Amino acid sequence: MNVNNQKRHTLHHITRPKFLVHLLSLFIIFCVYSCKESDTLGGNLLPDSDQSPFKGTSKFNITAFTVKEDSIKSDDLTYSLLGSYVDPVFGKSSSSFITQFISGSNQLDFGVNPIADSIILSIAYHSYYGKVNKLNGLQKIKIYSVSNSIYRDSSYYSSENPIKYAIESDLISEHIILPDPSGKYQSGTPVQKFRLPVSFAQNILNNQSTINSSGFTSFFKGFYFKPSNEFQTTGNGAILSFNLLSAEAPAKFTIYFHNDSDPLPQQISFNVTSDCARINFFKHERNGIPAINNQLNDTTQGKTQLFIQNMASLSSKIWFTNIESWKDSMPIVISKAELILPIETSLIGDYDVQSKLLLVEKDSTGNYAGIPDFNIGEGYFSGDYNPANNTYSFNLAVYLQDLISGKRTQKGLYLVPTASAVGANRVVLKGSNFIKLNVTYSKIR
Repeated sequence: MNVNNQKRHTLHHITRPKFLVHLLSLFIIFCVYSCKESDTLGGNLLPDSDQSPFKGTSKFNITAFTVKEDSIKSDDLTYSLLGSYVDPVFGKSSSSFITQFISGSNQLDFGVNPIADSIILSIAYHSYYGKVNKLNGLQKIKIYSVSNSIYRDSSYYSSENPIKYAIESDLISEHIILPDPSGKYQSGTPVQKFRLPVSFAQNILNNQSTINSSGFTSFFKGFYFKPSNEFQTTGNGAILSFNLLSAEAPAKFTIYFHNDSDPLPQQISFNVTSDCARINFFKHERNGIPAINNQLNDTTQGKTQLFIQNMASLSSKIWFTNIESWKDSMPIVISKAELILPIETSLIGDYDVQSKLLLVEKDSTGNYAGIPDFNIGEGYFSGDYNPANNTYSFNLAVYLQDLISGKRTQKGLYLVPTASAVGANRVVLKGSNFIKLNVTYSKIR
């Protein structure tokens, strides 16, 4: 670094004609010297016609295979996922969630002899993944009362068993719905409404003093929303995404009632706010899906296809198997290392691929950590899906330079979806036989 700085400082003081002559002389000397070199990086990997004494492009040998994702932290997320779909390639995936509701007042007053007339629960749609058209999108949703408290400042994970918080005897109601996430059949922000039993509302009205003394979240710990879609067939269903904190239509349930204190109808709402604890739970069933199950047990089957799915489901691990042979060619400078991952376009069907993937490694604690190229910037690192050629690509020049120089020990890279806890997308990539890592480098002598 100091040597380079000194050179720049010296050149700055050379007059323009002398500078050009000096630069030309250096270039000629470099050309003559370099042309005498018979070895370039990857000389044993490329035919002579592909080798250049100044700059070369070569490929790494790659091993890749699908791995099962670990549980991920899934509390207090931007979106809550609900529903299930049966993917002919990935099997059945489902999501459920819990959320608290709070009162806008610490001291409720329902008046004298309050009598519940009805209760409506509404949650705002954000998006969906799968099919929601007509009967293909039919969903059966069960709503339970949460029996064990959840807390805003605690951590919860996607693989937890929801039975810890709500059991079958806590069932409040069940509903058959035809989702309308695009708002085709309603005006304003699209919402999903559920009419709950009047008895549930009456129980709240009957316990005014208990609620005022202990707090609403102590009395009512929240709702658990669970899909129950045993009837779904292959290719049907969807994961529905809800924004419980929507500014236009915040999640709430409203009790409509009357009392002896006022002749007019009364109502009171309990909302979801950023102070409410929320948890997403995910489940994946792969019975009858040999392409994935066999690969999870035999990594050699990653040569043809790789599987990646959100909701803490599947990722893929990549390993460069000929690193040692490249170390013999040091010193070199890598200017570009482009990892190109083609997808299986025939298996997209009704399921959009992720717009972006991440490439990470695991740290000493087993958590995902970014590689140095990620820190340079999104425009450099990329990971975006390119629909023009149906590929994802990454630039790994710094990471690869560190591997070859011995600065970094290879632990394998993991190809993972972005926002796995709030998205439901999936993609099938072509396997290691089709993945390319094209490296552009300069040899230093």
